Amino acid sequence: MNIKLAAATAAIVVLTVLLSLMVGAQPFTPLDLWQLSQGQGEPLQRILFWELRLPRTLLALLVGAALATAGGLMQGVTRNPLAAPDLTGVVAGAACMVVILSTLASVDAAWYPLAGVAGGTLVGALTFALAWKNGLMPVRVVLAGVAMSSVCVAVMTGLLVFSGAEAGELFFWLAGGLSGRGWSQLAEVFAWTVLPLLLAVLLVQRFRVLLLDDAIGRSLGISVSRWRLVFMLLAVVMTAGAVTVAGPVGFIGLVVPHITRRLLSEQSAAWLPLNAVLGGVLLLSADVLARLSATAQEIPLGVVTALLGGPWLILLMHKGLRRVA
Repeated sequence: MNIKLAAATAAIVVLTVLLSLMVGAQPFTPLDLWQLSQGQGEPLQRILFWELRLPRTLLALLVGAALATAGGLMQGVTRNPLAAPDLTGVVAGAACMVVILSTLASVDAAWYPLAGVAGGTLVGALTFALAWKNGLMPVRVVLAGVAMSSVCVAVMTGLLVFSGAEAGELFFWLAGGLSGRGWSQLAEVFAWTVLPLLLAVLLVQRFRVLLLDDAIGRSLGISVSRWRLVFMLLAVVMTAGAVTVAGPVGFIGLVVPHITRRLLSEQSAAWLPLNAVLGGVLLLSADVLARLSATAQEIPLGVVTALLGGPWLILLMHKGLRRVA
C-alpha cells in the first residue's frame, strides 16, 4: 500500500470515528470530546460517551471489518464477484439459528455466536451445493442464496408470529442495528470476530495463492481444497459473530471488496487489511446516517446498508449477465 493511500485511509478513519462520537440525540462538539476523554464533563454526558457512544463506535468498526473481510475471502477463494455473506445465505442462516434458540430454548447469549456459526455454515454449504453445476456461476450462486435466505426468513417469521412478548425485540434485532449495544456485547463477540480476522491476515500468503489457478497452487505443494475450506470457515465465523451483535446487516461484504479492488491489487498483502478498514468505515458511516432520522426512532442499520448496497448489486448482476450474453 502506498503512503498516500495509507494516509488518506487513516484520515478517513479518524474523521469517521470523530463524527460517530459527536452525532446522536445528544450531540457533542470536539471540545466536549476532549473534555470527556479527560474525565471531565457532566455525569450524564460521561455515561453517554463512555457506556454507549464509544462502545457503539468500536462495535460498528469491528462488525464492518468482519463482514467486509468475510466478503473478500468468499469472493477470493470462489473467484466469484457476487459471493458475499448475505448473498450466499450465511447471514440469513446465522440469524435463523439465533432466532430458533431465542424462541424455542432458554440459553445464555454466549451461545448465540456458536449457533450462528452452525446455522451460517449449514445454509452456506447448501447454497453452494445447489449452485454447483460444472462450476459456480455468479448468477446461480445469487439465485441459490436468495432461495435459501427466503427459507430462513420464512422459518424466522413463523417462529416470531408465535413467540409472544419476545417478538418485538427480535423484530428490531432482525432489522439490523447497534442501538443500545455496549461493552458487554463487544466482549461477547470480540473473539468470534477478531481472532478469525487476524488469522485471515496472517495467512494472507495462502489466500493469494488461492486467487491463482488451482494448478499453480498444487504445483507449489498447497492443498487448494483444504485451504479454500479453511478460509470459508473463517468467513463464516466472522459473519456469525457480526450477525449476533448487529443483526443481519447486508451488502457490506459485497460492496467493500469491489471498492478495495479499485484502490489496490487483490494480490497485494495489504488487500485484506484494507478490506477490514474500509468495511469498518462504511458500516460506521451507515450507523451515523441511521442516527440522523428526523424522528425519535433511529433508522434500522440494515435499511441504510440495503439502500447503499442494493444499487451496487443490480449493477454487478447487470454486468455479469451482459458478459454471459
